[in-house]
Amino acid sequence: IDDNLPTICPGSLRTIQFMLDDQPFNWDVFRVDKKSKTIAFDNLVYLSLTGTIQDSDAGNEITNNLNLSFPKLERLFLENISLTTNEAQAMIGHRLKWLYCEGSIIAASQLCKQPLRDLDTLFLIWVEEEYPDEVDDFVFLANEIFNKTDDIKYVHCEIRAANFDDSMLGIYWPYLTHLSLGFTILFEDLFEIVQNVPNLLELNMVIDYHDVNVITEATEFLTNIKKHYPTPSSSKIETLRI
Repeated sequence: IDDNLPTICPGSLRTIQFMLDDQPFNWDVFRVDKKSKTIAFDNLVYLSLTGTIQDSDAGNEITNNLNLSFPKLERLFLENISLTTNEAQAMIGHRLKWLYCEGSIIAASQLCKQPLRDLDTLFLIWVEEEYPDEVDDFVFLANEIFNKTDDIKYVHCEIRAANFDDSMLGIYWPYLTHLSLGFTILFEDLFEIVQNVPNLLELNMVIDYHDVNVITEATEFLTNIKKHYPTPSSSKIETLRI
């Protein structure tokens, strides 16, 4: 955001959508009273931030010295955003019902250290190509997140990766309701994963349609999913998309 932009009064805003690209960002553009350390978005209901907010490790002095307030925020969309602790605490309030977080699993893990009990809906999307250094940590951090979502009705995880990683067999997501796997996976591995997602209602997955054997396996999987694995997970699956 250009420092030369005029100050925007935050109190009347109900929706904010920022496309930040790689530019650093701070909230000073909303600072009407330059002597005050408080910026109150009293009527903001929806906030969308796409791009890159300045790395919290870089020490954004302006952001860290400001008190942010979002008393009516209900929907928060974050894509490739790393929030400071100050920002996360301000945004994850008792009124927040819908949270979409796409990008770094490390950033998502930090964000989800805030109380999530008032959420109705949580989306977490991780793209391996954008965060290859997080492959080894993904399952551990995702397990931490999805083991504290028991009060959330709709919990969706989407994983976009080039290949299946054996570490995925170590997941335990007892409260996840929707799972999207953006990579080809053996059905024997899929059964192991499904076993560790006991409340799964919807499964989206990719198969290699050029392999006749895989198509045959997929047909058998669809036909016999409840028969082969009736408990605890597959009996709850209501929707399967391939």
